[in-house]
Amino acid sequence: MPDTKPKSKKGQRSSEQSRAAILQATREEMAEHGWRKFSVDKVSRKAKASKQTIYRWWPAIGNMCIEAALDLVPEASKLGRDPVERISALIQPLEDATRQGSGHAVLRAAMIAASDDKDAGETWRTWLKDHIRAPLRLILAEIAAKKVVRRDFDLDQAVDFLTGQIWARVMIMRAPLPERFSQTQAAALIKSLAP
Repeated sequence: MPDTKPKSKKGQRSSEQSRAAILQATREEMAEHGWRKFSVDKVSRKAKASKQTIYRWWPAIGNMCIEAALDLVPEASKLGRDPVERISALIQPLEDATRQGSGHAVLRAAMIAASDDKDAGETWRTWLKDHIRAPLRLILAEIAAKKVVRRDFDLDQAVDFLTGQIWARVMIMRAPLPERFSQTQAAALIKSLAP
């Protein structure tokens, strides 16, 4: 007869702790060795978790790296009516993540994983769409109706304008973003889209 006892909270907690340990070990491995020299064996040893567990939770290791990186990115805050404040709030979490320990190195490794690995790339693009592109479209449409920006804005160009320097700074300069980067980019974007 199968065991029908519900899992104990201790077992759930252990699973959550193991998952958190794996993601932390993944961030350490990404910061130290990047994506292209990434070692699941080292993550397994550091996290004291079996490779079988890792592959069961993340069949695509690139997705594990994306999840570990995005775990550093806090939720965007909802701010008032000011368009600059609202737009900067979309990328402020990425700015904050680059300055959290070796966050810029972790994000760099995640972006390389997203470019090399199809599944990781899809996960990364979905996150960008949900957290930056879609909310930006709503904000720009709203302020275009108020004639703050022109109605014929190109959303893809706006997203590139807003985020392009993030990727350049993290990928090429290998550095965190400067203070107030998000506010500066948001103000410049609105200025560039003036009617």
